[in-house]
Amino acid sequence: MPEVAKSVDSRVPLGFLCAFLVFEYLRPQDLIPLLGKTKIQTVFFALFVIVVFQQVGRSKEPTAPQFRLFLGFVALAFAQVPLVATNWFYALQFAYSLVLILIGCAAIAYIPRNEQDLKTFLGWLIAIHVCLAVLGIRGYSGNQFTDSGYTSTGGIGGWFLGDENDAALAMIVALPLALYLFRQATTAGARLGWGMGGLLILMTVVFTFSRGGFVGLLAIALWGILTTKKRVQVIGALALAALLMFAVAPDQYWSRMRTITGTEEGTAKIRQNYWAAARRMFADSPIWGVGGDNGRVLMPEYSFDFPEEYRPNQWGRAFHSLYFQLLAEFGSLGVLLLGSVVILNFRDLQRVRALARDGKIPESMGHLATCLRFSWIGFFVPATFISVLDYPHLYYLTALTVALRRMARAHEAQAHPVPAAQPARVAPSRARFPGGGGLPELRQQSPKP
Repeated sequence: MPEVAKSVDSRVPLGFLCAFLVFEYLRPQDLIPLLGKTKIQTVFFALFVIVVFQQVGRSKEPTAPQFRLFLGFVALAFAQVPLVATNWFYALQFAYSLVLILIGCAAIAYIPRNEQDLKTFLGWLIAIHVCLAVLGIRGYSGNQFTDSGYTSTGGIGGWFLGDENDAALAMIVALPLALYLFRQATTAGARLGWGMGGLLILMTVVFTFSRGGFVGLLAIALWGILTTKKRVQVIGALALAALLMFAVAPDQYWSRMRTITGTEEGTAKIRQNYWAAARRMFADSPIWGVGGDNGRVLMPEYSFDFPEEYRPNQWGRAFHSLYFQLLAEFGSLGVLLLGSVVILNFRDLQRVRALARDGKIPESMGHLATCLRFSWIGFFVPATFISVLDYPHLYYLTALTVALRRMARAHEAQAHPVPAAQPARVAPSRARFPGGGGLPELRQQSPKP
């Protein structure tokens, strides 16, 4: 009887987490009027917060260093409100949105108790992205080509999926995780399902006509070729992906991709003007920045590269870059905090892979660490062209990294050897982990990368 109660107790929080993904990504309350009128998402989120705090409170491990850095970043966002922000409302709203995201981040990191729970969570996450992919493909097929020579999927889901560039970023982040589920599937039906899901996700990236998405795919391909020891298999998989892209992409897609190199005209030139404005904001406030979401408020005052008569029209414009947004709005302190998070994430993933190679943890954990590194690369490159500092991808990928690291530490501490994937002829690794371990408004994204 205690075992049954313990099992039920572990499944209920996981069910809440998976339901949270549905509300976060698919937003059924917007599709079904009755749900919106009853405010069911508000009631659910209140219960979800209680569940998350209970699970975090039950954790016997010290807070992960990434979360301590995130809390420091949130504290910086709130401190900016009276200290440097020009528009207090926008700065406070940005800080509040970070708090909401970190609740989901804590849930992902601490609710899954074992690798099977983590696979269940990833299954829901990828299934939701497959649904979004179907919506995107349907949106693309229902449009005609514009005078600019392309159409796209448009917005497909939650507030952080508001346009085609957002959709491409989300799909690229999810694609390596879909490949992980495909690789871990134990039946032919499951492999077929996750394989088809991965193909739909890839097709959706193409149908967004996002140039940033195309560069993100190239970055993942290059990372795979340079970092893997199984180059023949990777090149074969990339060849199949390329064949699919050539089969489904119309001529207008390749015509648009060829404009990537034209940096002195069109939206590329406009984006460079916004980046120059970000550098000027950083020069004026190099430590604290100008305040969360205050860059768009100050844009007319710093957009010197636009003709004077057009500068007032730049109010509310985004930087169209994660990195320039972070630099301008949060200064050196923000760069230090989030840069440290990224370094810790890659360090943890590398150590998980080392432990898996030595047979000290299941090989599947090493596979997930590898796929998470691909997701990180798929996030960093397109984020060069989108202001995504308050999007959940950065924080949720960190949460998955923390969860995987926590489970790897637990396996390593059990002292029950796991059969290694390779013959045990190499010297044991000394890799060890150090001790320790609702929603904001849609941001304006005008030009398309």
